[in-house]
Amino acid sequence: MRWTKMKKTKFNRKHLYAILAFLLSAVVVFCGVQIWQEYRSRQKDIDAFAELSEFVEIKEPDEPKETAEPDADSIHEDTDAEEEIEESVPTVRHDIPLLISRNADCIGWITIDDTAVDYPVMHTPDWPQKYLRMNFYQQYSDSGVPFLDYRCTLESDNLIIFGHNMRNGTMFSSLKDYLNDGHLAAHPTILLETEDGAHEFTIFAVACVDKLDSWYSFINAESEDAFNEAVHRIIQNSYYTNGDAPEYGDRLLTLSTCYGSTRSSRLIIIAKEEKANGIWQTEGTDSGTDGGNQDEGLLRYDFARYREILIRPLYCWRQLPICVGYPRISTLH
Repeated sequence: MRWTKMKKTKFNRKHLYAILAFLLSAVVVFCGVQIWQEYRSRQKDIDAFAELSEFVEIKEPDEPKETAEPDADSIHEDTDAEEEIEESVPTVRHDIPLLISRNADCIGWITIDDTAVDYPVMHTPDWPQKYLRMNFYQQYSDSGVPFLDYRCTLESDNLIIFGHNMRNGTMFSSLKDYLNDGHLAAHPTILLETEDGAHEFTIFAVACVDKLDSWYSFINAESEDAFNEAVHRIIQNSYYTNGDAPEYGDRLLTLSTCYGSTRSSRLIIIAKEEKANGIWQTEGTDSGTDGGNQDEGLLRYDFARYREILIRPLYCWRQLPICVGYPRISTLH
């Protein structure tokens, strides 16, 4: 019987270095692809919001051609009256009924001039975090859409709206600028447009709180004393205030987002309603992406939900810097 001697292959350091280099290259390529996909996805969200804003923006009507020379005194009187009206009421900028016709989950539009905050606002009481990782068209999105607390209605004493603190500067990430000196004085107002018109809120407090802070339970004041106590406490704990505290009966608006080194830290911007301009007549519009075939809607919602629950955890490392302020409900990463 013959025994064949197997020739041993030498495994030297060159082979080891080659394997390590290949693995390192593969990791670099994989990370590069993931970063590119992340950037592309977020840029797509930015473009979609810009397109949506332009679509529902109310354009200024073209000035009619003058047919006769008007009287100088009447021009002066009309100009003064128009200026007085413009100063007294906020301007309606978006066609909210048209926006709602595109998606019945939408309740309005929120804007802080000269900042990135310029987005629709969603409200889904039966699915509190529906738009945490879903865009306006109900497709998966890292950015999500700002949404109203499920316990609130538009008649609540304190409207709490949540939004992501995105590292690319979108959503509510620019709210952290209110921690800088002078920013509150330069950007004191928030415009909330709903189906019944435009509502201007003046910011009176900027605070950092825990996600379980009692302010998140302050939706409707049980009494004047309860209202004053809640407002006094949040002002005492604020970084900045403008000295114009709200009074019992004022409607408040709270914008909340993640901030700080812990997962439970939240930055809140609180404002009180100053002016309103009612223009739209409220109608029960059920058309849009939520209308029509109920089975079709169920399949669409379930698909996004399954992806969020089953697939998203596999890429959790991509979401570490991103979180959203929502009390008593764990954030999705």
